[in-house]
Amino acid sequence: MVAVLSLTDNGRTIDLRVGHTVMLRLPENPSTGYGWAVDGDLRLVELGERSHVASSMTVGSGGESQWAIKATAPGTTTLRLKHWREWEGDRSVTERYEVTLVISP
Repeated sequence: MVAVLSLTDNGRTIDLRVGHTVMLRLPENPSTGYGWAVDGDLRLVELGERSHVASSMTVGSGGESQWAIKATAPGTTTLRLKHWREWEGDRSVTERYEVTLVISP
């Protein structure tokens, strides 16, 4: 079973072992133009491609973006994301997400 991180885990420290994977799921509504983007270092982890899971089939409905995060080396790193409109730059950031990953061999 793969552990799932969500918005409620923002600011937490998560223990992982090399080779283990966790899923990160964050609420997102692409029709607003806002989306989550990695904002920082990805040392010690491999981040899978982002996918979007709609909450309904209604046009403009929200849902969740999700990523698989695989621990690749021991150590400590911080995964940071920002919720923004990329074309508007950092002034459009509405929210930040951060988890510290402590990875053991």
